[in-house]
Amino acid sequence: MVSLQHDKTVVFIIISQYLRAFIDSSFAPTIPEERIVVTKDLRTQASQKLGPWAEQVQMQFTDDFFKTKKTVLNRGQKFLITKDFFFAVKVEDEDSQDVSLYISDPKLKTYKFKPIRLPTGNKLYERSYIILDSSEGQVFLHINHEQVRSKYGNIYISDSTGLRYSLSLRNNVRSNDLSDFESVNGLEGVFFANVYDSQIVAKVQNEMDEGADVPTERNSKKGKGKEAASRPVSKRLQDLDEFKQTRISYDKGGMWEPLTPPKFDAEGEEIECEDKGCALHLHSISNRNFGPFYSTDNSLGLILGTGNVGKYLSNKEDEVNTYLSRDGGVSWYEVNFIVAMSFL
Repeated sequence: MVSLQHDKTVVFIIISQYLRAFIDSSFAPTIPEERIVVTKDLRTQASQKLGPWAEQVQMQFTDDFFKTKKTVLNRGQKFLITKDFFFAVKVEDEDSQDVSLYISDPKLKTYKFKPIRLPTGNKLYERSYIILDSSEGQVFLHINHEQVRSKYGNIYISDSTGLRYSLSLRNNVRSNDLSDFESVNGLEGVFFANVYDSQIVAKVQNEMDEGADVPTERNSKKGKGKEAASRPVSKRLQDLDEFKQTRISYDKGGMWEPLTPPKFDAEGEEIECEDKGCALHLHSISNRNFGPFYSTDNSLGLILGTGNVGKYLSNKEDEVNTYLSRDGGVSWYEVNFIVAMSFL
């Protein structure tokens, strides 16, 4: 829709309909000033629901307000344009909700999309993608290979073209279209991510593959000990939130390692941790009850976060504390809220 002004009266004219997505140079400076990029729903009957992935969609662009247009990707439904990459999601199968990711150079006059290459020759059932970061000339990509509403996925990192990818981290925590993955502002190559314990994920996945309920125990109503019960796999998936762990990478996703826990708490008392594999774990954007960690370009190496010391990340308020790092995540200190605010 465009507006025309005549005698101080603004008249709006429809230039295209049934659009699912829209962007112009005001949102993506790398594309020509006169260009508009859209995805158009071809089912031009009544109102269309955005809903899930749909096959009858085309990605198009125009340089003359749709007097002419060019289709650049059939079944291309969503897209993202950054300084170095033009990402587009193509729907492969509407029934299974499988999609694939294509990439083009955003500075080309006519875009040339190519599918990304993942490190496997087997068929991958890719339900969704999350573009995590592309600020350092490479792409961090979260891919959900499981059910549409899976709670975890894998993180891949690309080469400089954004086309070829290698596995960086498994079982990355996700919630809807969000992933527990964050960069440290001002420090190149330093990233945080939360993952689920790989052994727990493997057990849950086996149970889901077998289609069986998860056995548990409950108190007998007759008071004669305990009796067997069953718990749906969906409940077991919810229980995954009890098995989150934090990882940090100092080499742009090449290697990931646990956070070194502080030795003393905010009162100067020694922190006792009897758990095997004891480490510091921090909350991220998938949990809205606690704030994600904070860093800024103006204070290099300074990081604040909320979490706990132990084997897993806790969701209990009385176990969560505030932690500070002055050296980009190498060492940590437990601090109280007032001390933490003094650093901001």
